[in-house]
Amino acid sequence: MSDQWQKVAIDLIRKGIPADLVFESLLTVGLAGQVELQGKHMMAGKLVAIAEQLSEQVRQEKEALQEASGATKN
Repeated sequence: MSDQWQKVAIDLIRKGIPADLVFESLLTVGLAGQVELQGKHMMAGKLVAIAEQLSEQVRQEKEALQEASGATKN
């Protein structure tokens, strides 16, 4: 099924719909479906876990960029 969603997204982008709008729409549809299947509380917990993981990744990338920037100045 993921291949079908990917094809739909590519078709929409080729037709001129901005990629960020396509992504946001597909994400919204997917989340709505998951909430319907698993409930609000379950999905809220999953979203918090994802946000925490992404936040940690961003922090690590920021630190690596700062370290690399400092290394090139020396």
